[in-house]
Amino acid sequence: FVPSIRDIFGFIGASAAAMLIFILPSAFYLKLVKKESMKSMQKIGATMFLILGFVVMIGCMSLIIFDWISNSKKDQGH
Repeated sequence: FVPSIRDIFGFIGASAAAMLIFILPSAFYLKLVKKESMKSMQKIGATMFLILGFVVMIGCMSLIIFDWISNSKKDQGH
């Protein structure tokens, strides 16, 4: 159903990059640091960074899917 392997690598790359850069470091920080309360600036920042990571990942994947849709319509002649 996917016309080229480039699309698969783009989709996996978008999700993996967001996971490695944004989501995993902040999730590990929140899980491993027990001394601070959730109201500390570091934990609030890590939580915001975690939410930003999910937004970036969803945004990148949405753009890739939109590209797939627009390219398939262009290939059909619409």
